[in-house]
Amino acid sequence: MKLAAHHIRTHLEDKAAAIVDRQFAVRPDLLERYGEIGRIRCLEDARFHLQYLVTALEAETQELFLDYIAWAKIVLARRNVPADDLAANLDIVVSVVEEFPEAVRLVRAAREQLPSMPDEVPSFLDPREALWQTADAYLNALLKGNRREAEEIVVRALDDGASLRDIYRRVFEPVQKEVGRLWQLNRVSVAQEHFCTAATQQVMTRLYGRLFREPKRDAQRPRRVVAMCVGGELHEIGLRIVTDMLELEGWQTWYLGASMPAASAIQLCVDHDADVLLISATLPPHLAAVAEVIRQFRRRPELAQAKVVVGGRALRTVPDLWRAIGADGYAEHADDCLQLLDRLVA
Repeated sequence: MKLAAHHIRTHLEDKAAAIVDRQFAVRPDLLERYGEIGRIRCLEDARFHLQYLVTALEAETQELFLDYIAWAKIVLARRNVPADDLAANLDIVVSVVEEFPEAVRLVRAAREQLPSMPDEVPSFLDPREALWQTADAYLNALLKGNRREAEEIVVRALDDGASLRDIYRRVFEPVQKEVGRLWQLNRVSVAQEHFCTAATQQVMTRLYGRLFREPKRDAQRPRRVVAMCVGGELHEIGLRIVTDMLELEGWQTWYLGASMPAASAIQLCVDHDADVLLISATLPPHLAAVAEVIRQFRRRPELAQAKVVVGGRALRTVPDLWRAIGADGYAEHADDCLQLLDRLVA
């Protein structure tokens, strides 16, 4: 699988172009339906297909590719690209990687399972959850482009007795996931998605003073965590939520944000005697970078007792993938991360 992954990665642009050329040769009506901009979008999709295929081959697990195709099926359908077109595209991908049987098996598995993959994504806002109405109102304010109203909704909830922990757990985290879902369903634009994320980060910053007024766990030496996203990974707000919640629990944190160079983050761990390096990755193609950060981390004798915890959607599909890349643990949600770190760092 590694040989196939290396070859496809090395020739990815050529193979992506070959996929699009064959698809438009077989289906000349596509140019009439989607125009030249459609051809450009098809090339982008072909690159994504191959990138995720490479990632699945490197990880030696088909689940990563199946999960991606299930996601892509909904994304494309909500943009008027039927599943039949995706199925035809996967058939062409098979012809482009036919020299590698393991790649062919993986793509064919996705092709066969495509009809049974879901057509909908359930909402992340659950009316049974506490603060559901606050989360719903906060989301609607963001979608209207009104950051001030969104902030006022959160402040009112705090004044009414909600804790800052509850706001992070039950408003910020599910709302961010819901915004991602709405983009997948083509109900919000990329610009709206970016605004919602930036606005939530601004609201979190405005609440920062409250963060240090909340009661903390007593400790002679605060536990220390460095939090980073790997190079190329721009989805950082989930990590920011986790880091702020760790501050609420009395941790001393260094939040480094998006696309962080590995060497600098690891040196910071050494300089501040960190107990944990927390790494976030949303997109599976960044898993190789996560594994490389962990390899560099393990080479430092000063960090022999420190732990590495990974999180983010990229690792959600395969339960033990975090072990394969050398981490000490994985957490999907902010609460899970706090509980895991409590166990790892007594």
